[in-house]
Amino acid sequence: MPINWDDIANQAASNTDAHFANQISSLTRLNDAEIQHLIFETRISKQDLASVLKEIKDATKSNEAKVDSIKNISGGIEALVSIAGKFI
Repeated sequence: MPINWDDIANQAASNTDAHFANQISSLTRLNDAEIQHLIFETRISKQDLASVLKEIKDATKSNEAKVDSIKNISGGIEALVSIAGKFI
């Protein structure tokens, strides 16, 4: 079953930080504390973070197209760099 990132992004506006972090960590390899730190560190909104993750997971787009989309998300590049730093 595909993940509906749009629904998660819409719910993000009304979810608490802890609940949102728990939702995202269940779908990624990041834990709740890492998600909360990422939001604090980059000052990205929960909705924008969900949008960044949606772009990252989109198998139909090339990496170049993903980067172009993420550049248009407020705090998107900062979040992407922070996420990449967790895996290096």
